[in-house]
Amino acid sequence: MSRMEEIKKSNNSTYGSMLRIDITCIDGHTLLWQSQPLLGRLPAGNLLLTAAILFCGGTYSTFPQFAAFLGLDFISETTLHNLQGKYVYPVVHKTWQAHQASLFEMFKDQPLVLGGDDSAGYSAKYCCYSLLEVLSNLILDFNLRQVTESGSSVAVERDVCEAVLQSVASKGLRLSCLATDCHTASTALVRKKFPDIKHQFDVWHVGKSISKKLAAKGKLKEVVDLSPWTRSIVNHLWWASKTCDGNPEILIEKWNSVVHHIVDKHH
Repeated sequence: MSRMEEIKKSNNSTYGSMLRIDITCIDGHTLLWQSQPLLGRLPAGNLLLTAAILFCGGTYSTFPQFAAFLGLDFISETTLHNLQGKYVYPVVHKTWQAHQASLFEMFKDQPLVLGGDDSAGYSAKYCCYSLLEVLSNLILDFNLRQVTESGSSVAVERDVCEAVLQSVASKGLRLSCLATDCHTASTALVRKKFPDIKHQFDVWHVGKSISKKLAAKGKLKEVVDLSPWTRSIVNHLWWASKTCDGNPEILIEKWNSVVHHIVDKHH
């Protein structure tokens, strides 16, 4: 007799992404086979899928279709959120706290040069403000807030910026310089509540603002010749910022020299 003929009963069942097969032979012996190991009573694949979806920045909606095309069973959306809330989020939070503590220890005696920026637009529901240590390119802290908590996108950017600066300052770090976008709310915040921080505008945001203004002016008939110069003018701003050695007077002189290039006067 073949092995298949000796099987009296076979029952297949799935638990999310895991396949379980219960087999009973003609002599009454039972065999259990599972396609993946268990973590307690939890199929390991279900937890790994939950973590992978979060870590790749994806959402649940596209993954069941992907699995269906491959003929794979998949976890439900409810299972995904339950596992993320119970296991993945707490581990991520604990790992981030440990990593952040090590960063604070590393930078505790240094004057910090920081860059701050938000990820929200004027129509966004949430605003996430991140604080970057510029020389090491490491994120020191971030703050996430719903726009409705502050009333507007402008107000929420100010509030999350204040929250993240207060958080870092409360750890005893020396905040020396902060580069942000050109929003007046950020300027007023730093001037009033963090007067010891040297506030500067990020070159990328300044260049973007100049580019928009030049593009708008270039549409006017009387200054149509300005349009081809837009990219070169923004590049000149980057060059002036990079070669001024942190001296604002030299920066202004080099920036103003762009006028001479445009009219082809070099001396």
